[in-house]
Amino acid sequence: MVASDGLRPFLARLLGWSDERAVELALRTVALALEHRATLVLCGHGDMVPIAWAMHRRTLGADRPFIVCDPRRGTKTASVRSPASRASGVAAFDAAASGSLCVRMRRLPADFPALVARLRGADDVLCAICVGQFADSHAPLILPAPIVVPPLALRLVDLDRIIDEYAGDAIAEIAAPASSFTADDHAWVRDHAATSLAEIEATTLRLVMLRTSRNLSHAAARLGMAPVSLSRWLDRRELLPVMLPNRGAHR
Repeated sequence: MVASDGLRPFLARLLGWSDERAVELALRTVALALEHRATLVLCGHGDMVPIAWAMHRRTLGADRPFIVCDPRRGTKTASVRSPASRASGVAAFDAAASGSLCVRMRRLPADFPALVARLRGADDVLCAICVGQFADSHAPLILPAPIVVPPLALRLVDLDRIIDEYAGDAIAEIAAPASSFTADDHAWVRDHAATSLAEIEATTLRLVMLRTSRNLSHAAARLGMAPVSLSRWLDRRELLPVMLPNRGAHR
C-alpha cells in the first residue's frame, strides 16, 4: 500500500514520463517493500541514497526515521541536505524502527550478517539497498523487479522538466516564493549541474536557499553545512553574480 499520491509522479520523473510500464512495475515493487514482503532495490549511475530518501518521504513520510548505514560517515544526525546515518548495521536497524534503513552494497558495515538476520524477522523496517549498475543485464528480471534509474544522458528531452520539478520540491520544502528559482538559475543548472538526479536535487535546493537567505552563513546554517563548505562549493562553480549572497558576513 503506497502512502502518497505523490509517488507515481516522482517515479515517472525518475524513470521517464513516457515509460508507463516501468512506472507500474516500480509501484508494485514499492508496494511489496512497504508490506515488508521484499527488499527495495535501487540501481543506477551515481548515488541512489538521495532517491531512496525521497521515496521514503513520499511513502512513509518525513516524520518517520530514514537511516543510512554508512561505516565511513559514522553517526550523524539528519540535515536538510543529508539523512541520518550510523556506522553499525545493527545500530542503524535499531534507529530505523517504524521507518527505513538504507544500505549501499559498495559500503557494507562490518556487522552486515547480523543486520541481515535482524531484517529477516522485521516487520517494521523497510530496507532499501542501493547497488549501482547491474553487471548482469538479466538481473532486472528478478522479482520483485529492482527499480533501475536510467542515466540522464539518455533523457535529455526530459531535462528541463526534471529541473523544474526538483526546483519546485525545494521551493515547497522551505515554503519559499516561486520567484526563488529563476530562469537564469534553471539555465545554469542545466549547463553546469545536471549530470545526475542527485546533483540536480542538491543544486536546486542550494540555489533556492542562497536566494532566500540573508547571507552565506545563514544559507549554510539552513542547509546544515559549515559556511566554509558552502563557500568552497560556490568557488568551484561559475555562479552568476545575482546568485551569490553576501559572502563577507561569515568571515
